[in-house]
Amino acid sequence: MLLCLTDARHSCVIAIAVISVYQLALSMFGLDEYILDVSSRRDGLFDANREGICSCCGYLALYFAAVQLGRLLLKPR
Repeated sequence: MLLCLTDARHSCVIAIAVISVYQLALSMFGLDEYILDVSSRRDGLFDANREGICSCCGYLALYFAAVQLGRLLLKPR
């Protein structure tokens, strides 16, 4: 579904952009402290699953990197 919205030729650029923004949010905006805070309450759906939901950004970047690798390795002959 994601590749319907984007072009597979740009998947490497998208992977780099996603992982860069995620790393920026982790290191500069305190997302890592929010994710790893064990003393906070887990009342809502997002708070109860914040580690898994936030890790989806990393999985998305891995997906786009794998699409690019597949395009490089499986070129038509």
